Amino acid sequence: MTLRDFFKKAIFILYVCLVPAFFSCTHKSAFVLDIPDFYPSEVMESSSQGVRYFSFTPDQKGSIENFFEANGDASLLIKITPVKVRTSNVDIQGALSFGFFYDYQQKAEEVNTVPVVTDYLQKYNGSSFALAFCFEKNKNVPLGFFIKSASKVTVDSAQITRAFVGHDFSGDFPVFAFAPNGGVNNGTDDFRGASLAFNSINTREGLMPKITVKFRDTTGSQKLAFGGEVLYIRRNDAPVEIPTAALKTPFSVVTYPDEEQYPWSVLLTASDNNLLTFAQGRKNVLVPIKIDPGLIMKWSRNTWRGNDYELFEWDRFPGVLFFDVSTYAVQDDFFRRLAFFVEKAGYRGRLLSDSELSGKHGYNAHDYKADDLARFFEKARAENFQLNEKELLLKEILVFNGVIKISDFGEVMAGSGAVISISQESPDYLRTTFIAHEGWHGIFFIDEEFRNTVASIYYTIDPQTLAYLRRYFQVTPSLNYDVNDDYLMKNEFMAYMLQRPLAVTASYFVDMAKREHSQQLAKREADYIIETGASGFEGAARLLDEYVSDRWNLDAGRVWLISR
Repeated sequence: MTLRDFFKKAIFILYVCLVPAFFSCTHKSAFVLDIPDFYPSEVMESSSQGVRYFSFTPDQKGSIENFFEANGDASLLIKITPVKVRTSNVDIQGALSFGFFYDYQQKAEEVNTVPVVTDYLQKYNGSSFALAFCFEKNKNVPLGFFIKSASKVTVDSAQITRAFVGHDFSGDFPVFAFAPNGGVNNGTDDFRGASLAFNSINTREGLMPKITVKFRDTTGSQKLAFGGEVLYIRRNDAPVEIPTAALKTPFSVVTYPDEEQYPWSVLLTASDNNLLTFAQGRKNVLVPIKIDPGLIMKWSRNTWRGNDYELFEWDRFPGVLFFDVSTYAVQDDFFRRLAFFVEKAGYRGRLLSDSELSGKHGYNAHDYKADDLARFFEKARAENFQLNEKELLLKEILVFNGVIKISDFGEVMAGSGAVISISQESPDYLRTTFIAHEGWHGIFFIDEEFRNTVASIYYTIDPQTLAYLRRYFQVTPSLNYDVNDDYLMKNEFMAYMLQRPLAVTASYFVDMAKREHSQQLAKREADYIIETGASGFEGAARLLDEYVSDRWNLDAGRVWLISR
């Protein structure tokens, strides 16, 4: 009997009774290969070479094709239980291969010429495990799959899911997933073939995938190496998401320098299609990428979804939006008029015309709370003031993300959240400081307990120390803060205390006091800082550092959990 004749006579169908905990068994994310007539004895053996073929029914194949077309990717996930593992020549006898076939005439010896997933049964000691194999994009759906094993195993279940690569130990049994080029389950996660299943660049039609990391506990830190680029991830209760667009070499082998801290789960999956720039007829980037701020600093502009800005949202503090803009000029178009309206002494509450703004400096980085953003846009509406193109885009982004709201009568009201902006034109060392400084502002805007803690420290600091900071804010042209605004002063005091690591706080303020600018315009106050070694600032920074460390696992100079 030929292979084709056997398939015509008896088709082996798989029934799923268990699925991994991290998958939702819905028509959108996964579906079961299941028919009422189930004949577990109808296993197709291929001579003595230990190869079994499992064919998709025509209906199943059609469902898989529809699923693949709707989602753009797919994996086949199978659960396996070793029944008896031969102990002689264990590396050979315990080896299992899992792959796809596209031709009913395929012979058993030909399975060695196609991509397969290889695992070794002896390490499971008879326990169940699952393997997933991604389908290759732009390729026909296979006719079925095969298992090659000299030892006896049962295939307990099968499921079509969204494509994923990596490992997951959080369910009832371990899961190991592979890209379309296959691989060996050897304790690493191999993403090198992931571009065969996912986008390798960001385009109008699709986005690069993301990596989600889960830890066994929430203490300490973990190192992950992506092709030589090492990420230090401080643990927290929630899974950590890493867009591959943020990495230098995303499609590489992932290794774990601290093997005893092997992550509970590392999964490469598709990004949310809602992040597509041009989805649903959108002309601009409105949906932020949720991310840890530590990945923004070195995020390549080549993977931006927009031409002159990228939009992010702080993953731990919902509603806090980060703008990374291409140049200071673009940033000025977005935020300069807003800066004068909100913070600049002598201009607060006014909408300056373009001619009035000409030649004036806003800031090299920005931060604004929802209330101030609403006041700015409401005043522009009430006065029929003509805003520029970028300001109108900013309003659209803020409304879309709920930072501001529009009433039924057109009035602009505060929503929740805040806005932070930095520029690619800033050098790396400044981008690091700006993200820390502006990030603390973002938390201050949205968290009342933090504001109260800052106030308690602000009111107890040495008055002469505080006098220097207030004077510095007042006489520095690039700042020109309104020092009579108590909220603003507390906010800026806090950010200056926490923008750099605690170890350099004292030396930073002593150096600032020695600068010609301070000596000319604030000499009396500056000399006091020099004489005391900035001990007042160091003490305040230490108290704030202890608070943010205990509450959020953050530190002075660091608002991120991911470093590289």
